[in-house]
Amino acid sequence: MDTAFVKKIVAEKYGVMAVTIEKIKNVYLICDERRKYCLKIIKYEKPHFLFILATIKHLYNNEFKAVPPIIETLDRKEYIELDNNYAYLTPWLAARESNYDNPLDIEMTAKVLAELHIKSKGFEIKDNMKPRIGWFKWFDNYRTRKKEILDFKARIEKKEEKSEFDIIYMEHMEEELLRCDQALQHLGESDYYIKMTKEIRGRGFCHHDFAHHNVLIGADNRVAIIDFDYAILDTHLHDLASLLIRRMKNGKWDLENARFILEAYDSVYRVEPEDIPIMAAFMEFPQDYWQVGIQYYWEKQPWGEDFFLKKLAKIIEDKEEKQEFIDEFMFFNYKGKGGRTY
Repeated sequence: MDTAFVKKIVAEKYGVMAVTIEKIKNVYLICDERRKYCLKIIKYEKPHFLFILATIKHLYNNEFKAVPPIIETLDRKEYIELDNNYAYLTPWLAARESNYDNPLDIEMTAKVLAELHIKSKGFEIKDNMKPRIGWFKWFDNYRTRKKEILDFKARIEKKEEKSEFDIIYMEHMEEELLRCDQALQHLGESDYYIKMTKEIRGRGFCHHDFAHHNVLIGADNRVAIIDFDYAILDTHLHDLASLLIRRMKNGKWDLENARFILEAYDSVYRVEPEDIPIMAAFMEFPQDYWQVGIQYYWEKQPWGEDFFLKKLAKIIEDKEEKQEFIDEFMFFNYKGKGGRTY
């Protein structure tokens, strides 16, 4: 999208007379003579965009101050239509990306995530929204992804000439398919359905992309959460288990690392003993192995063979230590004691 067009639109819709505009991924950094703004572009159909916008508004209206406020247009609308997409404007945050290897950052991040989950409670779905829904779907998702891995196998077998990636991916497939079955079995042995039945009544949601670059930390150590594009109606354990993975992957699988995050989260939102086996099953499913297969065989991303080989090598290198951790974590006798219960 041409920056001259963006400049014209923000002047018309917001009265912002931009001096400079810079495109950074799916946002535009817009500077006038006094302030900096972020114009966030969402490339989804309108019903899903309205769901994303509503999650942000719900948190802000519930006094969750870690989301930047949405700036209304001159005619008091919360978003604009922009070149067949939708966009909203917020202040630009002067902050750095969090570092999940930094104990102070990960502690603050876990506490803010817990607060986000509490403040997400009571979310109301309206007829004009089309949300992502994760309630009760973990079993179906894992079974579907296992079938997709088998589809990758069929595609590889049909090739007359197999790439190096194909050969290595196939070498590890039987083990990963077994891991799919183990994750399904362990999820079935957990209190997953009981937990979901309880949590769905709370009508909360997850951020669903709690990566370090979506958690910003200002000079005053205030945490800000951005990019709700993947928000989903699901248990808070989805986000918490994902945070554990992001902190420990690539050779940092350690029960003390997990305990540190759980204690920080638990100081705000109680972690129950039955939560541990559910999260362990979530973490056990070979999501990274499945995802790199999707990118290579279905999406055919143009990232080059070397990129995929390096990505696959990291997954393979990490899997034994990860499984050893999960086998221990599944029976971790953690007793929450600090935060609120729901």
